[in-house]
Amino acid sequence: MTELYLVRHGETEENRNSRFCGWTDVSLNEAGRQQAQKLTEAFKNIAIDVMYTSGLKRAEETAFYIRREQQYPVYAMDALRELNFGEAEGLTIEEIKEKHPNVYEGLEKDYIKLKFPQGESLEEMHDRVAAAVDEMLSQHVDKKIVLVAHSGVIRSAIAHLITGDIKHHWNFKVNHCSINKIEKHGDFCVLTVLNDLGHLNK
Repeated sequence: MTELYLVRHGETEENRNSRFCGWTDVSLNEAGRQQAQKLTEAFKNIAIDVMYTSGLKRAEETAFYIRREQQYPVYAMDALRELNFGEAEGLTIEEIKEKHPNVYEGLEKDYIKLKFPQGESLEEMHDRVAAAVDEMLSQHVDKKIVLVAHSGVIRSAIAHLITGDIKHHWNFKVNHCSINKIEKHGDFCVLTVLNDLGHLNK
């Protein structure tokens, strides 16, 4: 059995202010650091074999607290980055509606295929994440893997492995520093933990 732990990074100021933040490389805010610190205890007794991150600061900073002094390898993969919002990076939904009305209308009509100017579509992100996760699982059979990334990436990974359909992307809630877990038995995947926040209350 392969165990895949999916952990969203801690809060950033962009998250707090409801600003689109995909490839913009920002750090955790104070609340995010406090959230991430709680992950040390949550993973203390889990014998992780390998870790993957998106390479962006907010994921790297969160990963630090999970790994601490443990000596397993850590790999950064661009394929695990959040959706590239292009010209919409740093904007709120209201600002997008005002400055990029065609984008706003496109999101309402087909949020899966709408491509952000100078960015990408949800479909494009989903495809790269699905390919990366499939490769990861094929390389680490019967191992314990931690993936530290972003809400969109984690939703795409779960939708891909559990439902096989991007249309279920928004059916999964993924809060900051939540722990999610998928067990893979041969070719069959089971979602055993979703949006676990219990460690944040300790």
